[in-house]
Amino acid sequence: MLFLGTGAAELFPNPYCDCDVCQRARREGAIPRKRSALLMDETTMVDFGPDVMAASQMYDAPLSKVQDVFITHTHEDHFSIANIEAMTMADFRKGHFPIRFYLSEKGYAWLQRYRQAVEAVGMRGFSRLEEKGRLELKPVKPYVWFEAAGMRVFAIESNHRANGGELAINYLFDRGEKGKLLYACDTGLYEAHNLEALKGQQADMLIMEGTMGNIQLDKSNGHMNAEHFVLQVENLMAAGALKEDARIFVTHINQVQSFSHAEYQQYLSRNSKANIVVAYDGMRV
Repeated sequence: MLFLGTGAAELFPNPYCDCDVCQRARREGAIPRKRSALLMDETTMVDFGPDVMAASQMYDAPLSKVQDVFITHTHEDHFSIANIEAMTMADFRKGHFPIRFYLSEKGYAWLQRYRQAVEAVGMRGFSRLEEKGRLELKPVKPYVWFEAAGMRVFAIESNHRANGGELAINYLFDRGEKGKLLYACDTGLYEAHNLEALKGQQADMLIMEGTMGNIQLDKSNGHMNAEHFVLQVENLMAAGALKEDARIFVTHINQVQSFSHAEYQQYLSRNSKANIVVAYDGMRV
């Protein structure tokens, strides 16, 4: 399992930004963060943002065997149309296809409208790949188990709003003997119905956004800070959704908050008894 990126939409540090946080990051040689994506194994990914191709090159992780891509939502840092266009230039003679993209029903509806707009100006990547049987878009119903990528998968709607009324979806992957992984990005704090939906699932691993770090947030926010991250872990464990000894990783961290990597880790170690690790780009678990 490889973290292709652990940053939010802004990157860290943001190349265009001269704020104190970004300047400190450059001065101190902080760990840079590309837009978040996860390569679960050589055939399965979560999210498809604009940096996945660069990350693939950097970490010697070819994407040529990827067959299943689980999209949390259609914001550009999680689903890049430019990547689709680049796929049309690949030599698929030895590839594995079709590549299946799973996304929410509202995300699927929005994406179809977006496709029409970009194809009108000549970006026909979707149609070219579909016509050759290399790509499928598969809308997902929340709160219903389905089979995909050799796993049982369960999607829940988060508190993060995206395009066309879409709510970002989080995925619970039942990987059989490998255990269960809950991927929660972007999310915000879970409401009671989500905790109930995950009750008793006993996930072995959690990968979850900690976007806002040390910035104070209202509990209704569609992102989480470090305080909310700790609270969410406690709530998941109380509901039996997460094992007490689960491995937990923080991803999707932006440059608006001012925690360094080490400071974020120190906060979590002080404020939670759980096994929480701040992830970084290129980290393998």
